[in-house]
Amino acid sequence: MSPVDLLVEIIKEHAPENIWIDSPLLGYRELGNTNRGAIGEEFVRRYLNEAGIDVSEKGNRSLETDMRITGIHFEVKTASLGANGTFQFNHIRLDKTYKYLLCLGICPDKLVFDMWRKGAVSEGDAGHLVRMAAGQSVTWKLTKKLADMKPIAELPVAIQKIADEISN
Repeated sequence: MSPVDLLVEIIKEHAPENIWIDSPLLGYRELGNTNRGAIGEEFVRRYLNEAGIDVSEKGNRSLETDMRITGIHFEVKTASLGANGTFQFNHIRLDKTYKYLLCLGICPDKLVFDMWRKGAVSEGDAGHLVRMAAGQSVTWKLTKKLADMKPIAELPVAIQKIADEISN
């Protein structure tokens, strides 16, 4: 066996399982993080618009929040499923003026979500927040199990429920 073939064999033994092989959403995994976030936001915008829910037009990256859904400010974070069955939602900021954090999970063959009030996120109700870098407390990451997320088909109903609660 050649040295290269030996190293290839060793790499295969140590590489995590690739759950994205033959996935129709593989293209998402191949994009950079900024593009992934923009795609997630645009998906939420179009998906909810198709469901008849009012969503603000796309703004620029310097806006305080990602979008307004039924007039409510939302921060949207997007992550893809890892081989360990979890999503890592990065760069969650608690210093921005949004009301809800909406996390969109991209799986190899489906989409999932969950969302929380910003206060519930800061109080740990969404899960344990971890600093993105040691010594800073501006951006956080949130890890969620696939089993704890909801099917994307439930998103319009969940949004409408929030809108109804706020308007009452």
